[in-house]
Amino acid sequence: MGMLKTICYKSDVNKTLQLLEFEALFNQTQLKNDSHNITGFLVKRNDVFFQVLEGNPIIIDTVYEDIKKDRRHSNITEFLNTSIPQLSFKTFDIGYSVIKDVDTLYSLQQFVANLNQQKHENSPLFLEIIEGLLSDH
Repeated sequence: MGMLKTICYKSDVNKTLQLLEFEALFNQTQLKNDSHNITGFLVKRNDVFFQVLEGNPIIIDTVYEDIKKDRRHSNITEFLNTSIPQLSFKTFDIGYSVIKDVDTLYSLQQFVANLNQQKHENSPLFLEIIEGLLSDH
């Protein structure tokens, strides 16, 4: 498999975006990341995006550069940008996940809680952010 990398960030959703633009964003993200063998997820919760990308470092860095230029969000807060020994989210879903409802967010929370019990790298951080999103009404 070689080296792997993860990038994890949170950002503010551009409030002028319409529903159809979100659908387009979600579909593009899923297709692009699946085709690049990127695992992870994108969560939209109220006015926040939370994204985890993991995979080949060159691809991850390239995709992240595009993300940073995207006008559909602002105020990127980067939590992780680091190499990892293994993928965390390969088994969460087939490929890359886009999470737009609270039920799926709860199942992600359970998945990450399980990773956390297995002492999986970075899982405490993911859990903290996800729980923050769930409690944020």
